[in-house]
Amino acid sequence: MEGFIDVHSHILPGIDDGASDMEETQEMLKIACSEGIREIIATPHFFSPHRHASPEKIARVLAQVQEKLEEWAIPIKLYAGNEIFYRTGIPDLLEAGGVLTLAGSRYVLVEFDPPVEYTYLRDGIIKLMSYDYLPIIAHAERYDCFFQERKRLHRIKEHGALLQVNGETLLGSFMDEMSQRGKYMVKQDLVDFLATDAHGSMGRSPRLQKSAAYLYKKLGREKAEKILFENPQAVIQNQPID
Repeated sequence: MEGFIDVHSHILPGIDDGASDMEETQEMLKIACSEGIREIIATPHFFSPHRHASPEKIARVLAQVQEKLEEWAIPIKLYAGNEIFYRTGIPDLLEAGGVLTLAGSRYVLVEFDPPVEYTYLRDGIIKLMSYDYLPIIAHAERYDCFFQERKRLHRIKEHGALLQVNGETLLGSFMDEMSQRGKYMVKQDLVDFLATDAHGSMGRSPRLQKSAAYLYKKLGREKAEKILFENPQAVIQNQPID
């Protein structure tokens, strides 16, 4: 495989709570490159009409970073997207182009409040799918409703949702609740994407190698590579995931 595709990253400078400036973006990109990441979908937060960058600003900043990549000789390609905090009206905003899908595809990266009620989350997923979008639930290990009744994880996938887990989640100890949740999802073959959800060059940095190795060890090559390569490539190419 040629390199990882990171479908969830806050790598654009000065847009959200991710990279603060171009210098930090450069450091994040260096780390990503050293980790074997070769394509990144930049996914700034979309919270509400008053707390997000416009698609035009995202495109402008992304183009500036892509130009710098050539200057820095870092072999990474960038795509535009959003991490969308779900609320009523999001599907209509997507249709109007006010919020971004992933790399211009029909896939959308959507998040909810961690204590969200399952029925609200489920209804949001069904609504997105009724508009012909393919929802990827960001950092699915965070939602309490899935782990109050774990069969809900299977149900939401039956509804058509795809589940993304943060790579660093899998590296925690047996005392780490989020880590145990993520590992449970891996064991149950529920994970569709592993991503960095990177926010900076320190702490939540764009690293995938160790968590990718965990997938290979626990799932074997075929299943690990579907999560790490085939599914992200399907997003970039706007193709269905089997």
